[in-house]
Amino acid sequence: MGEVLKAEWFDLEPATRADTWRWMHETYLPALQSASGVSWVGHYDIVELPDRPYIEGAPNKKVTQDPNVPTGWQNVVLTASTSPEVFFGHDNAVEALATKHADKTAAFQNYRSAVFIEEQVINSPEQRSCPYGMGPPPAMQLGNYNTDSPDDDIELARWYRAERFSRVSVTPGMIRGRKMISMAGWPKHGVLWEFADMPEGDSSFEHRFIAADRDENWTGRHVLEYVTHSYGGPHAGRRVWPAV
Repeated sequence: MGEVLKAEWFDLEPATRADTWRWMHETYLPALQSASGVSWVGHYDIVELPDRPYIEGAPNKKVTQDPNVPTGWQNVVLTASTSPEVFFGHDNAVEALATKHADKTAAFQNYRSAVFIEEQVINSPEQRSCPYGMGPPPAMQLGNYNTDSPDDDIELARWYRAERFSRVSVTPGMIRGRKMISMAGWPKHGVLWEFADMPEGDSSFEHRFIAADRDENWTGRHVLEYVTHSYGGPHAGRRVWPAV
């Protein structure tokens, strides 16, 4: 088994964001990093996507309208572990830490989480800048979504292997890509695209994948026709802890 990743999405009130970040970066996240079984932790400041198709010429993404799915997106915390037991085991240190600091984490608005296991990991040109298991990437894009039907899962699996994985392997500035399946949380599917940087003005990394075209000639449907994203997704941002 590879790394198990917990993703947490949430918003913060602008007036209290600086204080909450300070507490997170000086107290909470270092303690989480030190919890038994935790490999690494990264906190990301997410860039808002413009209100237009984020892939030029593609259909606009579908976003879940389920009122039971919280809409947090501004902050993402990723926690990597060696086993699902780190998050689900009896008396685990991660859950105990969250309980201990429940008064502070109450500031996390529109909070939701998911725990993913890896389906496939693809190394990219900048893998040497952040070897697997050595810590959170400086920038990333986290997609989390569901398909419309079980048959769509089959087409999605084929599309990744026919098109996206081959581009991930040659995309400039990319460290690695992870296709993931959820153990817990709203999404069934997840992707973590890890990058060495995210220039100012960028809100996603899709333009890099387009530029990495390898003449795959996929003849199936466009993936955006049959997947439903969470609010504001996919979520791309820069790491703010540990400091880059």
